[in-house]
Amino acid sequence: MPGDRSDSARAAFVAAVDGFLATVDAIGPGQWVRDVSDAWTVRQLVAHVVRGMAVISEYLDAGLPAPDVLLPDAAAYFRAALGMDGVHAGIADRGVAAAAGAGDDVPAWAREVAASAVARVAATADDEVVVHFAGAIRFLDYLDTRTTELVLHSLELQVACGLGPHAPADALAVVNRVLLALVDRADPVALALALTGRPGPPTCNVLG
Repeated sequence: MPGDRSDSARAAFVAAVDGFLATVDAIGPGQWVRDVSDAWTVRQLVAHVVRGMAVISEYLDAGLPAPDVLLPDAAAYFRAALGMDGVHAGIADRGVAAAAGAGDDVPAWAREVAASAVARVAATADDEVVVHFAGAIRFLDYLDTRTTELVLHSLELQVACGLGPHAPADALAVVNRVLLALVDRADPVALALALTGRPGPPTCNVLG
């Protein structure tokens, strides 16, 4: 039922936000400068995630006209966004810039932005249209993209900081549904090996 989908998507987002904030609170003082990837330190990845929550209101408030055709779901959003030239470099640069302007108390900044994002999500209609650089998408479907990023980046941070990867079950259900809709972006051999726990290529990335 539509109401069930609305409630579950919103609950998953809130759970993902709570999981991210708990992860940020568990980061040790000396771990913020630790490398998570070739692009980001822990601080920079946290800043990227916080920025991802902040842009929810920014896109909703932009007032851009919605096109007649919308992206049908979160998977289509990722396909469109990740298919653009230079997208990964742009994302990395914005995360670095966000970290540089975050101030000394990153956890407090994260909590402030998260509270604002949760309040905005609660006040926004399911069918509100978010106009994004990759296309326009219904708000409830856009919310799934935010949940996906929150969960995946929380897991990255947990692994980088030795916390043990974990995430709320309802948020993980959203993430895995979105990722499974993107399996054609993965190398089929790497995918088959990864899904059956067999040794093979080190990565199987549908978002790369």
